[in-house]
Amino acid sequence: MMRALAVDPATQSSRIVDLPVPEAKPGQILVEVKVAGINEMDVEVRAGGWAAQVNRFRREGPVLTGFEFAGVARTSGTHIRAGQRVMGYSPVLNGPRVHAQFAAVPESGLLAISESLSDESAAALCVMGLTAVEVLERLCPLAPAQSCLVIGAAGGFGAYAVQLAASRGVNVTAVASAANESWVRAQGAHQFRPYEAGRAVSPGDAFDLLIDTPARLSFRAAAPFLSRSGMYVSSNPTSDLAGLARSRFSSRRAGFLMMLKTSPSRLARLVDLAGDGTLRAAIDSVFDIAEADKAFDRFATRGKQGRVLLRI
Repeated sequence: MMRALAVDPATQSSRIVDLPVPEAKPGQILVEVKVAGINEMDVEVRAGGWAAQVNRFRREGPVLTGFEFAGVARTSGTHIRAGQRVMGYSPVLNGPRVHAQFAAVPESGLLAISESLSDESAAALCVMGLTAVEVLERLCPLAPAQSCLVIGAAGGFGAYAVQLAASRGVNVTAVASAANESWVRAQGAHQFRPYEAGRAVSPGDAFDLLIDTPARLSFRAAAPFLSRSGMYVSSNPTSDLAGLARSRFSSRRAGFLMMLKTSPSRLARLVDLAGDGTLRAAIDSVFDIAEADKAFDRFATRGKQGRVLLRI
């Protein structure tokens, strides 16, 4: 048996349950999870959102959370060997959840890591670091002297977006709580705008990339503050589908922060960026799995700096 974190959407609370250790099916690796991240989807599932996923879990047993982690492989596959330290990302929509002592996850979402990368750093970098790389290397690569606005720059994704953009010589403007200004500037931001000022954008802005992690704007609202070929990227793919469609008829573009699954090559790229210092793990706090409710409360707190993690 193993310990796992089960959530109750009716009460928005968590409890530790005992479940059978899963068996690794073909194409899967059994991983002993050491550290796992908390993400917005976990919070939404705990609050009763993502009904299709919640209903699937209910059919299978307790409602579980978690999909990014670091740990130790306990079975072998094609490129992973038992005993290797690994980091990984379970597919968001149909993969197993990893706020548990063990998880049988697709080998395609795993990468063996060296001792130079701690479990905490690997788990903290995984989903949000991958998403930052996806945006700034594939979705909207920027050249030196171009400009980027990051709304929510003290959060998990925001910190990595600031770090990666600044490393490319991009002029980065960050929006976060005033108390986080020095921390956000330490991530590489050149200009800072406090949330408390009431406006993330100002007349005369013409950003080449506008990243809206709290999804406060829309493509229509953001377009006047983009350069002629600028891009607006939101964290909520369902809140502005009309904007996505509208952008197809404009020189300005719209995109979304959404990573449904990953690959060893993408994880390897992330680890390379961490290895050369381009990306640095941004960790706000680490809680034991028995303190999961405190961890979820911390995740919801305004003003946190980076990722909230669970030690399994």
